[in-house]
Amino acid sequence: MNNANVPAPSFFKGVRLIDPQAGVDAVADLLVTPEGVQQNPAVVPADAKHVDGTGLWALPGLVDIQVHFRQPGFEYKETIETGSAAALAGGICTVVVMPNTQPRLDTPDQVTFEAEEARRVRGIDLLVAAASTKNLDGKELTDHAALKGAGAIAITDDGFPVLDDDLMRGSLQLCAQNDLLFMQHAEDIRMTQHAPMTDSPVSVALGVRGQSSDAEGVMVERDIALTRETGARYHVLHTSTARSMTAIRAAKAEGLSVTCEVSPHHLLLTYDACASGDPNTKMNPPLRSEYDRQALVAALADGTVDAVATDHAPHAKDEKAKGFEDAPFGVIGLETAFAALLSFVHDGTITDTRAVELMTSGPASLLGLQGQLGTLSKDAPVHLTLVDPNREWTVTEEAMAGKSTNSAFLGHVFKGKVVATVLHGELRYADGLA
Repeated sequence: MNNANVPAPSFFKGVRLIDPQAGVDAVADLLVTPEGVQQNPAVVPADAKHVDGTGLWALPGLVDIQVHFRQPGFEYKETIETGSAAALAGGICTVVVMPNTQPRLDTPDQVTFEAEEARRVRGIDLLVAAASTKNLDGKELTDHAALKGAGAIAITDDGFPVLDDDLMRGSLQLCAQNDLLFMQHAEDIRMTQHAPMTDSPVSVALGVRGQSSDAEGVMVERDIALTRETGARYHVLHTSTARSMTAIRAAKAEGLSVTCEVSPHHLLLTYDACASGDPNTKMNPPLRSEYDRQALVAALADGTVDAVATDHAPHAKDEKAKGFEDAPFGVIGLETAFAALLSFVHDGTITDTRAVELMTSGPASLLGLQGQLGTLSKDAPVHLTLVDPNREWTVTEEAMAGKSTNSAFLGHVFKGKVVATVLHGELRYADGLA
């Protein structure tokens, strides 16, 4: 038998294993191979790489349910290969990619391409949220059943929200019939008119057009009513306002299949971060008020939020250099996501287990993949993330492993760092392991 392509085992000694889905929180020695993870093994193979795990957390491979890997069509910003490298540096082993590529992910062939390309470049595990309407133009629904058959796990028009009530109702009905999750970028563009930032004293000081934060809540409320009518599973992408969170909390209490995510930049930053006009603070939805931010943090703590996702949106330097008004919306976030989330562990807002849940079992549950993702069970991929929760590091362009560097956190000092990532039993990323 030829073992030349079989990765060497990894032996992590004395790590704290946290797997919320399995109900595990214990210090253990872990032997990791492509076949699985053994706790406190009786025998360690001679060729195993030994790692002193004292003080480290071992987590199921992290899951990010909203990323833009830009391929096909915008490979100068990011590719599936470079996006995978950035994800591994952030401990992320599985992502859901959005359909705003060129061509759009609106046909079975395009859905299939994404997974095939990920395998070709030895990328991370890649799930697809396919387009709700053809070419994302909001006029004609895609063949949801065919997209599901090709492997799509969700439906969305991404940054082009489905505005027409009847079209949205039709998509939700098809999602219900095909057991697909609908993921909505909630923005009434008729209200926002693509204004660069939230209407605020900062927008006035910058002389920049502002948009009403109510444009998000209006869409969420409309969609929840349609979800009640259709029985579909509905998910709010990058929830950013108190109004939206109030509607989501009420829908959950009613028993509707409504979930939501928040992004690290909306949890940590407000529109005050835009005061210098830095284009790396321009994103969609834009940064909100401190009142909205506090509402998101409260929802993080009380369980209303199901997942933390990055909305990783790489752009080239010359695009962001056009200035705040003309630069494209979007920031990257794969390398910094879990570190940002740990901020709320260190300040006592959430427990360490809750932080892990928000990027493992939470995403798995809302995707309908309990037991198959975000856990170390025998039915899940052998994905493992090692974190030093106390290691301090500064976010720099040089620290970014992907193709773009448009982070809203450049210069920020985080406490907590991913130090190793195991993908399918193979150690694929390591940073300063002893």
